[in-house]
Amino acid sequence: MNRNSNTIRWGNLRGQSWLALIMVLLIQGVQAGTLLKRIHVDHAFRYQGGDWEIAIHGIDGDSDLDPEEAVMVVIDKPFPEEGGRANRPPSEQWDFLGVRENEEVWLIPQAFTSLIWPGWRSEGAFARYFNGDSRLGFSAPFVKISLEGISYSGLGNGHFSIWSNQTGGVTKTWISSADGLTEDDAYYFSSGHSHTNIGFSDPGVYRVDYIASAYLSNDGGDPLVGTNPVTSPVQGFYYAVGTYAEWKASYFEPHELVGEDPSDGVLTTTAYGSDSDQDGVPLLLEYAFNLSPVEADQRVLVPGSETGGMPLVRFDDSIAQPRLVIEYLRRREEGSPRLSYYPEFSSALESGWEGATSETVVPINALWERVRAEDVVSSNEDSARFGRVRVELR
Repeated sequence: MNRNSNTIRWGNLRGQSWLALIMVLLIQGVQAGTLLKRIHVDHAFRYQGGDWEIAIHGIDGDSDLDPEEAVMVVIDKPFPEEGGRANRPPSEQWDFLGVRENEEVWLIPQAFTSLIWPGWRSEGAFARYFNGDSRLGFSAPFVKISLEGISYSGLGNGHFSIWSNQTGGVTKTWISSADGLTEDDAYYFSSGHSHTNIGFSDPGVYRVDYIASAYLSNDGGDPLVGTNPVTSPVQGFYYAVGTYAEWKASYFEPHELVGEDPSDGVLTTTAYGSDSDQDGVPLLLEYAFNLSPVEADQRVLVPGSETGGMPLVRFDDSIAQPRLVIEYLRRREEGSPRLSYYPEFSSALESGWEGATSETVVPINALWERVRAEDVVSSNEDSARFGRVRVELR
């Protein structure tokens, strides 16, 4: 659980509110990757002229994309109509998903969906050969997609899996990171184009590194054995699972979203407590209160405003029992199901925080609403009160 808060103190009775701000004027341009959200594309591995070319192949005339410049988005809404969120079935055959039975899992289906639907594509003059993998057991011009590694930025374990629905109700598991990575974590296909199920155990950003390999000639034996293997370089593909991950991907380049090694400095760019634009507002609060993470735009919400800003904490003496109130913007639950806001009040910063006595909510649009929360204690009962909005992402 990640928690951040903003606290403003008000003084004696009808005294004044104040907020100390230190602004760092650092402006950055938005350099986000291309977000793929409702589209059919392919992980494409082409071998031509002695070299591998790896791309995100556009279907129906769409241009190919560099995997380093695009992010595939899995929507955090119920599967299959609205998004990719489902519950794991109880049978132990689903242990490879990396979550317990009935827990949530996010997936891209093998069957057609109008949401993101990435398939697998191979191009090249590949030879037939026999593969002894028990999941195959026959000869074909296979292209093998091996899992080289997974990098994950989020609050969970970040397990990744690929499996196929076979005839007769058989589930064939190709890749699962839940039990550690081995040479068996690989997907084979021979048709030139195919689709699988792709699963994620938690919301967050994933970079999945693949290697493609195939054979260019046979030895003429029975069964055929490939003798001229060709192997591609490692290539990462990016997936943003959930609303917060998608929001980050809309502002930052894919390589800034997750890194191979925490020591390389990349992870701090978009970590939950990071301050990417150095304006004093952590990244999670920028998301929660409709601020930009790439420009120094720290400000307090203007009363009645429908644009971004940190919560406004003020003394309201226009009501029958004057008291502290907090006004803030809040993401609507249906659009951000993992984000929670808690307006709280206390007479001391260290302890005693209590929830608001009442809230007034005004919808703004499909994503946002404005909230006014009132302190349970009036000014006649206590001479000093503090207010904050605690934000949690799960």
